[in-house]
Amino acid sequence: MSPEVPRRRGVGAGRGVLEGAFALLEGLAGVDEAGLSDLAARAGLPKATAHRLLDQLAGLGAVERRDGRYRMGATVARLGRAWRTHRMVERAAALPLRRLVAVTGGGAAAVAPCAGDMVVIARLPGPADAGIPFPAGAVVPPGSAAHIVVAASGTATRPPVGCSAAEWSRRVGSAREHGVAVQHSEGEVPMCCVVAAVRARSGAVVAAIGVTLLDDRRSGSAADAVRHAARAAGVNLARMPAARRL
Repeated sequence: MSPEVPRRRGVGAGRGVLEGAFALLEGLAGVDEAGLSDLAARAGLPKATAHRLLDQLAGLGAVERRDGRYRMGATVARLGRAWRTHRMVERAAALPLRRLVAVTGGGAAAVAPCAGDMVVIARLPGPADAGIPFPAGAVVPPGSAAHIVVAASGTATRPPVGCSAAEWSRRVGSAREHGVAVQHSEGEVPMCCVVAAVRARSGAVVAAIGVTLLDDRRSGSAADAVRHAARAAGVNLARMPAARRL
């Protein structure tokens, strides 16, 4: 069942049309494909409006339509690759990620802040990733270790739902003290994620690098490797002329 979203007003011209179109694209971002009714509900739009906007998006190649269902189109992927900060950080993190996988044996990823979210920009799969399917382009859930290291940098961040202000403050303080955030996941197979911030030459946090491990007892030994990978990515980024203003 689709979540109920308040209907958007004024989706008739100007900014309202753009808002409605982006709401539909946001709805598609979280699924492989969806039908008209589902997308209209996700975007908070009347079905007729959603249908009209989807027709326009399909004409531009932003979405693909087949048998009454829609999926993200190639145009969106092409435009996404033009995100300069994304491309620079991805390049800067490429070798550190490979070394991190070699040293720890876990799955490694780089994520970057985007409009208040943390988005996966590069990923090297590992054994622990079977139950955590976050491909490149996926939005990391709120309260993750990546969010914690960003908050530890001084960026104002509200506690995620289900986490008290005191607990959130403790997690952020620990990340600030140790230079990494560690998130444990309990289940049939204990896992943990260790993340460190990637800083630009200015000192601003522009991304985070982390590793996911099957054995949560290894988080301590992995912390040094993650910190080293994050620093290496920052050094690589500082060497790029186009990144010097970040």
